[in-house]
Amino acid sequence: MTGRTAGHSLTRQVVSENALKRAARQCMGRSGSPGADGMSWKAFRHNMPARIAVLSATLADGSWQPGPLRIEEFDAWGKRHTVTIPTVTDRIVHRALRNAIEPVLERDAYPPWMFGWRPRAGRPLAVAAADRHLRAGRTWVADIDIAAASRGVTLENAITSVARFIHDGTVLALLRRILTALPDPLAPGSGLSPMLTNLRMTPVDQGLTGRAVVRMTDNYTLFCTTAAEAQAAYRHLTGLLAAHAMKPAEAKSKIWRPNPEDLYAAG
Repeated sequence: MTGRTAGHSLTRQVVSENALKRAARQCMGRSGSPGADGMSWKAFRHNMPARIAVLSATLADGSWQPGPLRIEEFDAWGKRHTVTIPTVTDRIVHRALRNAIEPVLERDAYPPWMFGWRPRAGRPLAVAAADRHLRAGRTWVADIDIAAASRGVTLENAITSVARFIHDGTVLALLRRILTALPDPLAPGSGLSPMLTNLRMTPVDQGLTGRAVVRMTDNYTLFCTTAAEAQAAYRHLTGLLAAHAMKPAEAKSKIWRPNPEDLYAAG
């Protein structure tokens, strides 16, 4: 029985106490400030089994509602950024939902050359994959960074992107409840934003089948043997992006002959 047809088997992977405890431990492994309710991870740990039991019960009976959000702004890389900070309890729910959905996406949605924003597939593996292409003589690279990959997605588009692979109505209803409470479906700070951004780019990924390509988060690199081939690949990818309401970040996108360690650098 697969994730596509298992129905409410996925729900159990979100709402059970064991699933929520696992999600809580994952969330606690990262630093994070309190949400709008003021509860910190230190405070949540006090009487944590009882808190998890209540959370599990409210998720199971459908009475759970997202908590208030804290919105913070900060400057980085020469720009002003806004981040949404859910309550620690909501972060646990986001993580548990992602834990249930992502194994299905790993099997059915994500290509093997996609790295970042997924388990155990970070930059070192992306660099290693790029190195193999360069060593094979594909030394010209159409390097496209997507402009604002997490913006411009409607609630219905976000839900539909998940529903292509997940058919559990209860899970989709919970996802809708979470996203409706956010200022934007792919709001930075939500534990679901990386997964949903990956899914937004899945149709573009499918249009690159058969090409020598690596994607690291929202950065595509197409490896070619000549400059002319790289220019054609750049045009092809730009067209795919446009068909799905995306475009290259012009200042970060180019055709060049890089060393593998020059690729996928943060910032």
